[in-house]
Amino acid sequence: MELISTPSLVTAVASIVVYACVYRWILQRNIRGPKAWPVIGHALEVVAHRRLIYDGLTDYCRNYFPTFQFRIPGRTFVVTVDPVNVEYIYKTNFNNYWKGETEGTPSFDVLGYGFFNTHGDDWRKHRKVASHEFTSRKLRNYSTQNFKAFGLRLCDILQEAVNNNEPVSIRDLACRTSFESICKIGFGNDIGLLNRNLPKAPFVEDFDAASKLSVRRFIDPFWKITRFLSIGPEARLKKHIKNLRTFTRELVQTRIAEIAAHKQDKPDLLSRYAEAMKKESFTSNPMKDLQDTVLNYLFAARDTTAAAFAWTIYAISREPRVEQKIVEELMRLEAEGRRETKTHEGEDDENDGADYPDGEFGDFVRLLDHNTVTTKLNYLQATLFESMRLYPPAPINYRVPIKDDVLPTCGTKVKAGDHVIIASYAQARMPQLWGDDCLELKPERWLTDGVFKQESPFKFTIFHGGPRLCMGKESATLLLLITLAMIYRFFTFELAPGEKVEYIFGITLDIKENGLKMVPRKRS
Repeated sequence: MELISTPSLVTAVASIVVYACVYRWILQRNIRGPKAWPVIGHALEVVAHRRLIYDGLTDYCRNYFPTFQFRIPGRTFVVTVDPVNVEYIYKTNFNNYWKGETEGTPSFDVLGYGFFNTHGDDWRKHRKVASHEFTSRKLRNYSTQNFKAFGLRLCDILQEAVNNNEPVSIRDLACRTSFESICKIGFGNDIGLLNRNLPKAPFVEDFDAASKLSVRRFIDPFWKITRFLSIGPEARLKKHIKNLRTFTRELVQTRIAEIAAHKQDKPDLLSRYAEAMKKESFTSNPMKDLQDTVLNYLFAARDTTAAAFAWTIYAISREPRVEQKIVEELMRLEAEGRRETKTHEGEDDENDGADYPDGEFGDFVRLLDHNTVTTKLNYLQATLFESMRLYPPAPINYRVPIKDDVLPTCGTKVKAGDHVIIASYAQARMPQLWGDDCLELKPERWLTDGVFKQESPFKFTIFHGGPRLCMGKESATLLLLITLAMIYRFFTFELAPGEKVEYIFGITLDIKENGLKMVPRKRS
């Protein structure tokens, strides 16, 4: 067999290089976005930005504001930060833009037919069941009482760390608080993650691992092959999913047994779903449907709430001015509470019926009813939302169009099956939307005459908008406000020596490695 001559080889290589350059710089001159290479598209750019991928998206959004396109082998993305486009996707043309998760897509193995992955009639069934509970006064009161109890446990943990002069992992405490909350409010179970000894929970480790391994699939074109062969990361994911299924099956069976024994005193979501599925299940397997529902709520509530909690504490630690204003607001609330207590001394106690301990923690937590937290802690709420703007718990979200379409602002064409990315992290860093000070933590941008005012859900997109507006928004906000009020009334935080804070690529904006080690100090 005659070998290819050197001149022929040089000619072939030169032809490929010339074609690549022509393709990149001439044939794509009308494409809005970074120029792609033949075959591999923008894979090199994705690899180059893999450590800080959301900052890479931000740079492109600034260069190609408000919408651009990029692709990797087998997938085309349209990225937008424009509120008009977002409203069009989330609301105006809602029926054309689906979540896109079905069997064979990255998150299906973990989340199944839960509300994350369903569309149309199945999604509406989920929405109907959940909306009944999220709007009920009984659930709100039940949530408030339990959030206050979790705040007390957290203060005890922080006090012990102060006494021992030890740093704490804010990420770990945030995950424990949010996991405990959703298990109690959603499923009626107190799993003890906020006990003083901070017990390890295998199912939490399975949950973390399954989340990270599922996200890896989005950038691994060969994940279906390794899943079929059950090797490498896919073999580990299979094991973690099995463990999670065991955990959720036991949880569901326990709650169903309680319902059968007429112990229905807990206004939790799982009870509502179990009753609804007696009439009509989502698939032919009601038990699997309930397990999927549990896992969907765990993913929706635990990771996003924990991320918001941790990043807010980090953001406040970098801005002493902001922390001081928060403390002043909390001190005013406490002073007003003392005056009202003295004025109404001898009258019937109108608290929420819970038995809170005496002492500084218990005395303060009694003040934190739903109305007080949402109407009198304006600066704290503004700080929370400003932190979530800069560090959105879900840094990107996406929809998949069913039919070809054109985005209204810029005329960008999207094809059926493309992934349309709403880049919340980048959106927060657009001077065109938030001003030249968009990179600063500035709670004042959320205040009008000292009163907290929300932004458009299409400009501040972390709770989505339109028909799929997050139903747990008020519950998550209440948990975060109560918890932050408790800990900032009594503690302050500083980064542990040598601590470096970075995010990692994931469904949520999680914190890398050691989990935000901080040193708590008792406030004088």
